Amino acid sequence: MKKSDTAYITGSVFAALTALFYCCTMWFSIKLPRYYPLEHSWRWFNQKEGPSQGWYGMQVFAFLAAGIVTAVVYLGLKRVTPADASLKPTLTKSLGVVVTVIIVVCMLYMLYHEFDRWHIF
Repeated sequence: MKKSDTAYITGSVFAALTALFYCCTMWFSIKLPRYYPLEHSWRWFNQKEGPSQGWYGMQVFAFLAAGIVTAVVYLGLKRVTPADASLKPTLTKSLGVVVTVIIVVCMLYMLYHEFDRWHIF
């Protein structure tokens, strides 16, 4: 497979999975460390007396998990596809649409989750 096709597929997979894994931290209540900027420290539990930034841990989890799965997809593409293979334009467009839909849906859920948590709705 051409390098540009492999880069397009792996980039698309990484982007979609990053959004999905970030949402997974909310859907499954995955406990991650939180950063406390006033104290310059990380803690596994949520303290009520100071502000914390839990999204740091959520981002690290999402990027690491998506990176691992993307690496597996990349290695799978290298083994399965012949070197002279090429993506068809319809597959390229379909993959782009699917990835865009996944990212937009995840972003809407992230907004809903945060707005609901802060009682904005």
